[in-house]
Amino acid sequence: MVVAMIVVCEVGFWVLIALGLLSRYALRRRRLSNVFLFSTPLLELILLVVAVVDLRGGATAGARHGIAALYIGSTVMFGHRAIRWVDQRVGYHFLGGPLPWRPPTHGVERIRYEVTEFARVVGAMAIAAALVGLLILITGDADRSEALVGTFGMLGAITAISLVIAVVGAVSAVGKPPKPKPAPRRLRDRVSA
Repeated sequence: MVVAMIVVCEVGFWVLIALGLLSRYALRRRRLSNVFLFSTPLLELILLVVAVVDLRGGATAGARHGIAALYIGSTVMFGHRAIRWVDQRVGYHFLGGPLPWRPPTHGVERIRYEVTEFARVVGAMAIAAALVGLLILITGDADRSEALVGTFGMLGAITAISLVIAVVGAVSAVGKPPKPKPAPRRLRDRVSA
């Protein structure tokens, strides 16, 4: 049940984004668009409730519950950025909006970007760890929640890998001169050509 709910939440997340962007750009209904886009966190709440109900119903905690906590933590920290990323590209490619933001490629700006991204990963893993701890407490049985304890190692490994990526990205940006990139062509221009 929890795995199916993770899939439903992920699909629902992108459906709400699509409905929000369709409302914003095709229907010109900004308030309706905001309703769709701001309702995406409700999916995480529903997923958490399903995981709690599953455990309170006597289910043995497993990796699926840890993945649900990881999904919730990641969506809380990165969901808004995903929405903004899609919104900028739809606006640019189809509606003549400004060029989408791109991460810096060099210097202090790149280092700041890498530190910020790593901080987001740490935040996501902290939220996931807190939720795993909550699920362990809700289970109330060491034997039934043993698999969840192993989730902490996975969260630590993800954090360590993200640290390595951030350090490599920051080191590679030092002293790197900026190189001009041509502006990408709009998708609507490609279709009409």
